Amino acid sequence: MLQSSSQSGSRNPAGAIVAAFSSLAARRPGDPIVVSGARRATFAEIDTLSLAIAARMTLAPVEPGGLVGLAAPNGPAFLAGFLGLRRARQTVVLLDPVAPAEERRRALAAVGATAVLTCTNAWPDSVDDFQFVVDSATTRPLLLDIAAVKLTSGSTGVPRGIAMREEHLLADEMALALAMGFRDDDRLLSAVPLSHSYGFTTLALSALVRGLTLVLPSDQGPFASLAAARDLGATVFPTVPAYFQALLKMSQPPAWPGGLRLVISAGAALPSATAVQFRETYGRPIHVFYGSSECGGICYDREGGAAERGTVGTPVDGVRISLKLIDQDEGLVTVESAGVGETYLPDRDSRLGAGRFETNDVGAWQGGELALRRRVDRVINLRGRKVDPSEIEKVLEALDGVDEAVVIGVASSRGGEEIVRAVVACADGRLNYQRVTAWCRQELADHKVPRSVIIVDAIQRTARGKIDRAALLEMGTSKDSGEAHG
Repeated sequence: MLQSSSQSGSRNPAGAIVAAFSSLAARRPGDPIVVSGARRATFAEIDTLSLAIAARMTLAPVEPGGLVGLAAPNGPAFLAGFLGLRRARQTVVLLDPVAPAEERRRALAAVGATAVLTCTNAWPDSVDDFQFVVDSATTRPLLLDIAAVKLTSGSTGVPRGIAMREEHLLADEMALALAMGFRDDDRLLSAVPLSHSYGFTTLALSALVRGLTLVLPSDQGPFASLAAARDLGATVFPTVPAYFQALLKMSQPPAWPGGLRLVISAGAALPSATAVQFRETYGRPIHVFYGSSECGGICYDREGGAAERGTVGTPVDGVRISLKLIDQDEGLVTVESAGVGETYLPDRDSRLGAGRFETNDVGAWQGGELALRRRVDRVINLRGRKVDPSEIEKVLEALDGVDEAVVIGVASSRGGEEIVRAVVACADGRLNYQRVTAWCRQELADHKVPRSVIIVDAIQRTARGKIDRAALLEMGTSKDSGEAHG
């Protein structure tokens, strides 16, 4: 049960994450924890900056255990900001630093955060580069036993938080470091946001409690990550499927850095064709990682090749997976582990808690590995008839010229009932509404044929590498789209 200040009777210490980092800073003060092409930050420098942030927090009108948002870019700003808030005994709400201010405000209000700490400079010169704003109108019981709140929008787009104790975070970090085979001398290419669950555990926590060095690309260009890996000796590259897809579309993909020994893909499904093409191009596998903000790591592909087989590998050590059967050998993926979060915020949900999380993913065992089939929260209800978008997506992706397809349910412009919309990525522009729907009519029942088709160069994605379904819902018809009703 979440513990309020009135229940606890005393203030908790800063916690095990701060203790682990303090030990590293004492033993390795001059060693780098973050490096880029032109700069480096040592353990001692991050330690000093975080202490200054904590000291400033003691002067702020926010009691320990309050929910305080952190919006800072990858690098020293994020690490020092997180440590400073934890040293001040605050619960850290992990915010996307590039999200619009209004989106950030909605997320903070949804979970009941009392304040926000922001920094726009990845390499702050001092505590003066941080801004701290208190929202005195927000009230919520203090959460003294919660270290961090991860944010998720789920399928509805409404922000909600996942309350994580330190033991949940540390159990997940340890299990993933073991499964992924991290070494003491590894350097981690830091290209996914540290504020997202994937980057927070595999990158931020690995630096703070394990002492691994983060390698920060100098810019956001397509070659920046590989250039940083080559020049700064990165050995591990956690990234998202969209990166590989963009890389392999180049007429001349860049050379792969020889020291980059481990390549990890997570955040979204990695298409089998992409995994195969990557191995053929670079002679090495992509290791897929399947996890969730609610519970951290679920499965990992230790040997490489799982994506090529259409699976996400085997359970991470300490994770127990069961399938709540819904159709013969398929069922909802249910996870039990020490990394499962405490509860949702602002409201509890029976699917999460007490070491157990029931996902919305439908999976099946395939040769001892987990294969993900679809998500139950994406089912489209067409006047009482249930339509599985993944079935239509598979049909569309078999059409010559389709790079990727996403199917969603939207309200029709002609009356408000739900219809099927297909957003189709076709880089060469040779497809149109008529060709797409004619293909679907050959393969699908009439009610499953998309009534709205939008052709795009590429499917829009969020910073996490996930399909931006909110953006797809907002799309309208254009000269490259059509809409008809049967």
